[in-house]
Amino acid sequence: MLGTILDVFRLRQYFDVLTRAREFSVGLRQDAGFLADAAWAALRLPSAGTQHHQPFPSAAPYVANIAEGQRIALAATGGSGAMASLVGAARALEEAGLRPSVYSLCSGSALFGFPLAAGISADEVAAFTLGLLPRDYVDLDWGRLLRLALNAGRGFAGIIAGDVIEQTYRRLLGDLTLGELPIPAYAPIWNIEQNRIEFIGPGTHPELTVARAVHMAIALPLFIQPVEFDGFHWCDGGIVDIFPVRPLLDIEQPCEVTLAINGFYPAGFAGEDATGWEYRRASILYVASQVRTCQQIELARENLARLRAASRLIMIEPVPYQTVRGLGFYRQFLSTRDWAGFMRAGRTEARKALAAGGSTALPAARASAN
Repeated sequence: MLGTILDVFRLRQYFDVLTRAREFSVGLRQDAGFLADAAWAALRLPSAGTQHHQPFPSAAPYVANIAEGQRIALAATGGSGAMASLVGAARALEEAGLRPSVYSLCSGSALFGFPLAAGISADEVAAFTLGLLPRDYVDLDWGRLLRLALNAGRGFAGIIAGDVIEQTYRRLLGDLTLGELPIPAYAPIWNIEQNRIEFIGPGTHPELTVARAVHMAIALPLFIQPVEFDGFHWCDGGIVDIFPVRPLLDIEQPCEVTLAINGFYPAGFAGEDATGWEYRRASILYVASQVRTCQQIELARENLARLRAASRLIMIEPVPYQTVRGLGFYRQFLSTRDWAGFMRAGRTEARKALAAGGSTALPAARASAN
């Protein structure tokens, strides 16, 4: 018993619990609107406020600083609803007359990237996702949750079942399989039993439907129930590999140019700045957040370096980090209210970056950019 409790591999779990508890309490004090959004989603009611299903202005062609014949890949982090900015980046590519040769997606970006890879235009993907209501992607089984409470949580795997998400995307994509995608697209998924990451895409699981792939890619542990597939349970692989590049460099043929979108961590995957400890007593609450994310963010930095060495990297960060920090991550999933602004910001930043052809991360833009 004691050996299990003190197992060194459980340290990150303890730090994770401490950090999430602290973030939750701080977040509730700073963002009372989260509870309202959570209630709207749980009751599966329409989101409050006006939603614009066509967030973009008329197409404005421009010249991107990309040589003729060069292939462009699109790599995106996870980041919940903030990854609606991916749709804006796709619109910017369309306006430049460019089409990605491959997508590498993760978690939230899978919601938007897989339909784009299916050949659906950015305007159509925007209309589809902005038109989603809570009942289209939030399916709570209240009876099951009550039984879990009575059983002290035994059998609990996620608050949201996730089946309705797959049904919603099946209405858009039908039985289209990954192998039938016009543009190859991949996302990491995590095998719970074997504790390993695998990538789902046309080169690995061509028979899998795209709707099921979306479901698996966003099944965040404890939030959305894992998906049973091939005799195992699978969850969102972004818990390990938040910025996946293996599909671009190891599975598909590398492209000359990569447009990368960071919608999850501070600029350039810098991590949170926790300096200044010398001015206060060391606190496990401050250490906890660093321990919780250290492996994930270090892998993201290594992946960024690999990508930069293999292709000309154009990186944008259209959504401010604070938008998805803490409770913001869940709020941006439970409510689509801000998605249109994220899409416009993605378009604005991608147009600037593609026209300049820069190779470094750009400062975050305001999500309300036009």
